[in-house]
Amino acid sequence: MDPGLDDDLFPANKYCPLCGVVLLCEELEDDPETRRPWYAEVRGVAKENFSDIFMTGVGFMSARETLCAPLDEELDYLTADEEALYDVDLLQAESERHGFGLHDSCWMLLQDRLWHTIDSDKIAHSLYNQFYCTPCPYRSSLSFGHDYGGAKRWQRALDDMGMPEDMPPLLQTDPYAIPLLEKLEENAPDVDGRRESPPAYNTTSTDINTGYRNSFGRLSSELLYEVVSYLSVPELLDLRCTSQELSQRLVFSSLPQSFWKSQFARGSSMDFLFPDLEQSRDWFRLYRGTLSILQAKDQSPEQLSLLNRKRIRELLEPIASVVEADSGRSKEPRGRRANCMELRPGQWFVSEGLNQWRAENIYTGYLTLETEYLPHGCHVPRYRIGAFPQSMPRGGEMKISTVQLGARVFISGISLQEGAVGYGGLTGLVTIKVPPRATFNQIEVAFCPEGLRGIRFHFGGNTTSDWVGDTLDKDMSYGVLRIPHSPCGKYHIFAGTDVSTSSTTTDSMTNACKAHKITAIGTIHNESREERSSKPFWLDYPLDLTLPDSYLWQSERPSYDNLRIYQFPTENLGTPYRPLMNIDFGGPNGEWLDSLLSMEVHVSSEFSPILGMTFNYSDKTLRFGECTSDKKLTFSIDGPGGERITDVVGSHHKPEPRNGVPAWRSIRRLRQPNDSLSK
Repeated sequence: MDPGLDDDLFPANKYCPLCGVVLLCEELEDDPETRRPWYAEVRGVAKENFSDIFMTGVGFMSARETLCAPLDEELDYLTADEEALYDVDLLQAESERHGFGLHDSCWMLLQDRLWHTIDSDKIAHSLYNQFYCTPCPYRSSLSFGHDYGGAKRWQRALDDMGMPEDMPPLLQTDPYAIPLLEKLEENAPDVDGRRESPPAYNTTSTDINTGYRNSFGRLSSELLYEVVSYLSVPELLDLRCTSQELSQRLVFSSLPQSFWKSQFARGSSMDFLFPDLEQSRDWFRLYRGTLSILQAKDQSPEQLSLLNRKRIRELLEPIASVVEADSGRSKEPRGRRANCMELRPGQWFVSEGLNQWRAENIYTGYLTLETEYLPHGCHVPRYRIGAFPQSMPRGGEMKISTVQLGARVFISGISLQEGAVGYGGLTGLVTIKVPPRATFNQIEVAFCPEGLRGIRFHFGGNTTSDWVGDTLDKDMSYGVLRIPHSPCGKYHIFAGTDVSTSSTTTDSMTNACKAHKITAIGTIHNESREERSSKPFWLDYPLDLTLPDSYLWQSERPSYDNLRIYQFPTENLGTPYRPLMNIDFGGPNGEWLDSLLSMEVHVSSEFSPILGMTFNYSDKTLRFGECTSDKKLTFSIDGPGGERITDVVGSHHKPEPRNGVPAWRSIRRLRQPNDSLSK
């Protein structure tokens, strides 16, 4: 079954998308008169039908899937009247009032990271957009591609609600209950002068000293301190070990306060404290006091709170960076509006206004069957088309915009000269240098079910740009789009972007929210017809489905000459994201077949029946796809009577439900050694 599609009868536990810790639903008869623990105090990034997105006040989980909270951000469940508490259905975008729950402590940490410079409504908008386009298996925990700093291990979607005592002490500790900064300063140990003395050196080489005299040795103390202000403390320790003279000049207690203050700035080791950097204080003492607690052998509440805060701070950074980018960028993707429909595999109908365009080929991520909720994959409801030059006689620069969502980097936009599709102004921008007299021949892409992860361009003369984005993550697939050439010297890039509103009935509502990544990309000929033409392009120019480049490929694309692909059930549309897997288990000229012992087919009870295959040889093992499932079918090559496999036939009929789990039939046809080939 699809993860999460049958969870209405069995609501899943909900987890905070910022820290990965449970949003605890406490079974209390009456509302408590005292505050609940931090993991039970929950806010909602909420949306009501035909209204804006907003941040609720602090509430509590009245059920696994329901947040009870005041709609006023300034109120909480203790200060608000009972009539002011409303239900917000979590991870149920089809509901009239729905949203995403997060801990109040995590919300305050996010505001600290943003330095309280962005209005909370704008933050709520950005969070909703990010969360809405992120898969959430079982409607339980958003899948950002990381393990939430170790918290994912303790997530139980459909089991009984895990109690706090079942979690490690670190995850139980409130990240906002750290000591006051003044208390941290008081905790600072005295500076040990003996530990500050230069280390003993066994070498008599003068090479290092010569290098020191020719570089750092000529700098005044002020300039030297300015240089080391860009270093972290571990980097400074490494630098001191390179030269006895440097170890004498770079004494910790003599470094200026500006160096120690920089250790608390964004991106530094102590930035999780979020101190006011404009305030005057003894930053060296604050550093020593904080480090002393972090490195203590006993697990005190103060240490656990600081460590949990540090863990969450790292998880917050990609989300906060997108919030900052969203506050100052356009809501609309670049390019001209277009529509797209895949009538059958490879038969793309692309239109713009009253004209249809001839598509070369289009790759897309997985479009879930659910319209309001993502158990996996991505939404692809908005399309844009842009004109690009086929060649650049003088060379130039191409801009590729990227965005980091959780642990994954996606391609968000492409621009070259006047042409552009997708989004710009997000968290990353990479420039591709186009050589003079370059001719664009191919676009190589890397996909995952959530969208476009990597891209690079192939020019004439076997010149290739570097990859932009991620290409080596799990669940990746790869393809090549041919760039069509025309007499006018132009072609078109077609891009689909995810949508980030729970209602797409009108353009105004769709445009009210911002999305972030490209989820479909294709190349289009500079050739159009009237949309009502009796001969659509896909009939005159059907995509040749026997060519390898008509598909996305998991792992490596096959590189055989004149390869053709046949016997695929092309009448079955299925999902747009259907990468093929190149399983070459015979080796060059079949050299590995003599040592092949068995093959295993790894299957799943979820949305993909076959996950991967394992081939066991006498001297090695080859794995294709995901081979971690404990559900597998094993085929021995040498049977007890000397049988051997001649072929394996897999059924592609609809699965038969057995106790709620689909079953697929596999047929093994064995042949005895003395059977004739005519049988």
